[in-house]
Amino acid sequence: MNNTLFITILSLLTLFSPVVKAQESMPATAIRQPDAFFQYAVYINEERPASDEGMMDAVKSVWLANERMGTYTKVCVTNPSAPIVWEKMKAVAPNALDVPITEILAADKALIAPGDVSKVIVEGCPDGRNIFTYVIDVEKHTAKQFPSTEGVMETNWEKKELTLSFYGYDDEGRYSYKQVFSIDGSFLRPTGAKER
Repeated sequence: MNNTLFITILSLLTLFSPVVKAQESMPATAIRQPDAFFQYAVYINEERPASDEGMMDAVKSVWLANERMGTYTKVCVTNPSAPIVWEKMKAVAPNALDVPITEILAADKALIAPGDVSKVIVEGCPDGRNIFTYVIDVEKHTAKQFPSTEGVMETNWEKKELTLSFYGYDDEGRYSYKQVFSIDGSFLRPTGAKER
C-alpha cells in the first residue's frame, strides 16, 4: 500500500471515529448550542462545507463538553452518504431504530437528552423536508433514530421523555401530530390533537 493511500484511509478512520484521543481537543470553530444543562453543553463543528450546488451536504462533528472540568468528547461525525431508513419505521406506533453511529446523516442542532447527560439529541434536515432525530449514547457509542419527521417539540427531564412531532396528509391536506417517546427509543403514547 502506498503512503498516500494509507494516509487517506487513516484520515477517514480518524474523521469518523467517535472516540476522542487524549491529545485531541474540540476545534476552536465549534459552535456552542443554546440548550445546556449545568456544566454540560453540546457543540457542533463544520468539518467540511457542503459541495457546490448541494451535491454533498456538509460534514459536521458533534461534541459533548463538561465545561467545569474542561473535557470534551466527540459524539459523532455526520455521514451525508449514509442510507436512509424511513421504510423501516413505518409502523403506526414504531419505536426508535438502532443505527450505526457512523450513519448519522445530519447535525443542524444538538442538545442534552432529558434526564441523562450521557445522551445527546442530534437533529438535522438532510433531505430538505424531514427533520431526522437521533439520540446518541456517548458512553456506549450507540445511536437510535426516531421516526419523527418534524423533530423534538418538548423534553421532560423528570420522566426522561421526548415529545416529537410528525406530519401526515388527509382529505383536508397536511397536518401535524405529536407522540411521546422515552429517551431510550420506546414509543409511549400519542398526545394532543391534529394541528393544521
